[in-house]
Amino acid sequence: MEILVSRRKLQRRIKRLARQISADHKKSGCILPPVMICILNGSVHFFSDLTRNMTIDAEIDFIRLKSYDGQDNSDGITITKELETDLKGKRVYIVDDICDTGNTIIEALAMVNSRMPLEVKTVTLFRRKNGINLSEFCGFEIGEEWLVGFGFDDFGLKRNEKHVYKL
Repeated sequence: MEILVSRRKLQRRIKRLARQISADHKKSGCILPPVMICILNGSVHFFSDLTRNMTIDAEIDFIRLKSYDGQDNSDGITITKELETDLKGKRVYIVDDICDTGNTIIEALAMVNSRMPLEVKTVTLFRRKNGINLSEFCGFEIGEEWLVGFGFDDFGLKRNEKHVYKL
């Protein structure tokens, strides 16, 4: 494995994203705190670091949308955990590890928008340079590497690595 993004570089970029999102929400004038939604499992470390670095209060919730079986994402999206928070009239930020095909984010947007939020924005740690871009806030652009570590897995393993590696 080769380190693609070190833990230190991840943390610096996540802190900047947290400040940008906090400023974005403040600028909106919305008096309700935003709802930060984590798409499990891949974005759990990113989400945790992101929300802890925000300078505003926020509600948090989790959904689980499974799109990969090992390294295969050809079977579509399976919902294994639904939202629990009332989103009506609230600003929402959907947080995912990567925008790859866009299918997971599209499914999450459909789930969230059906609950009548005021506004929805997407946040990803990575997106593919030549892929679909559905993230308003993004940490890094990458090529076609397969990632592991910091939430990214290889057949369910390596999510707990501190750095992001490419295989």
